[in-house]
Amino acid sequence: MPPCAVEFVPRFGADARTLSDERRREVEAVLRRLPEVFGQPHLHSGLGIRRLKGSYFECRVGRDLRIVFKLNGAVLIMTRIGNHADVHSFLKSI
Repeated sequence: MPPCAVEFVPRFGADARTLSDERRREVEAVLRRLPEVFGQPHLHSGLGIRRLKGSYFECRVGRDLRIVFKLNGAVLIMTRIGNHADVHSFLKSI
């Protein structure tokens, strides 16, 4: 699978603005890797990518932070950033 395109919903930006500069740099590092490794299970084990519900997935940013994204064709739509409770709440809303 070739690298996917990445798009962001406004809520993702709002979530990112609440993070410290250091955490934002960690998120950016994951976002740089994600399009190249998505769909290649032997490569994405370090990011902890897993399907959540339907076409929604999550990947890890450290131990306590997750990025939720949706696969739409060849586009990864970054939806939310948060902890486990934030992800669980988001999944209940969709």
